[in-house]
Amino acid sequence: MLWCKNVVLRLLWMQWRDIRHPWYGGAEVYMHEILSRISKKGVEVIAITSGFRGLKRLEHIDGYSVLRVGGHETYLFHAVKALLRYVRWADVVVEDTSKVPLFLPLLLGRFGKPVIAIAHHLNREIYFEELSPLKAWIAYDMESLMPRLYTEIPNTRFAAVSQSTCEELIELGAKPNRIAVVPNGVDVSKYKPETCNPMNQKSEEPTVLYLSRLKRYKRPLHALYAFKLISRDVPEAKLIIAGDGELKGDVERSVKELALEDRVRVLGRVKEEEKIRLLQRAWVLIQTSRKEGFGLTVLEAAACGTPTIAYENGGFRNSIKDAETGLLVPQGNVKALALAILNVLADEELREKLTINAVRWAREFTWERSTKAFMDLVRECVER
Repeated sequence: MLWCKNVVLRLLWMQWRDIRHPWYGGAEVYMHEILSRISKKGVEVIAITSGFRGLKRLEHIDGYSVLRVGGHETYLFHAVKALLRYVRWADVVVEDTSKVPLFLPLLLGRFGKPVIAIAHHLNREIYFEELSPLKAWIAYDMESLMPRLYTEIPNTRFAAVSQSTCEELIELGAKPNRIAVVPNGVDVSKYKPETCNPMNQKSEEPTVLYLSRLKRYKRPLHALYAFKLISRDVPEAKLIIAGDGELKGDVERSVKELALEDRVRVLGRVKEEEKIRLLQRAWVLIQTSRKEGFGLTVLEAAACGTPTIAYENGGFRNSIKDAETGLLVPQGNVKALALAILNVLADEELREKLTINAVRWAREFTWERSTKAFMDLVRECVER
């Protein structure tokens, strides 16, 4: 059995970034929450991630080890070298595929090691928004081949973070019986309402929050355009934009061009304590991403007592129960987004219903459940 006395399972986790990286996001939270829990159960873990200025090459975080190699542009080359160094040590190898696939099942064929591929979402068309045309085509082709190829190789499994990601993998040729859904969770000991009644913690002024990376496919400018549309009807409303990325300058310029300097605050990246406070105080969170695998921020907002209005996509259909814990609007429709925001700000009864339901909904997602689902998948690989 996996947890036999004196038996330590060794797990090697390959991921572009870790929880201490300045650019960490939902994929890194997912890795950290699972690894910090399984390390307490006797699993020995080494995570191989990319380095960044100011981060240690080797660091121990909450029971697991992080070895940082190369940088953002050179990680692939250095990661393969580190993998070949440690692969014989490991019982199971985990590959996070959220940036580009490393094709570890092919590399590790002669070692006979089981591989679990973590799939948050498939980037596909997003590559063409974020990368140069040549890099985008290469990444697109690699990711398109991955689902079918990975599940053709013995003892390789996918861990999809949502049902929508699972369905997307199957559409691209992955075998359904080689995929397990290992969902996101939320730490409700940290992400929770400030008061017993979540409605009592809200800002006096109607406050709309955008909390996400400022990247092209996240479309933060849509948040500004929608807010501009409602500004005449709700002149006391405020918009807070929290997050960092290459579009931060574009966002700041657009605030001035739209004459919203007195109504919009652009905070950049915020620390976790401030993030939680923003989620508690906001009347509504808005998410304008073209694509998400799940939408962890939506779950964190719900746990804090704040419903979300989002563009409809596969991931948000998993993290939001439309008209119950938040609202979904047609993809890319700024007018529909503005109207939904206006309805939630103006209708206290609707806002209270969404808020109460959101808190209850978030409590159904725990990292303990996610960890159990992950270890069930590990057990399946090891005991074959």
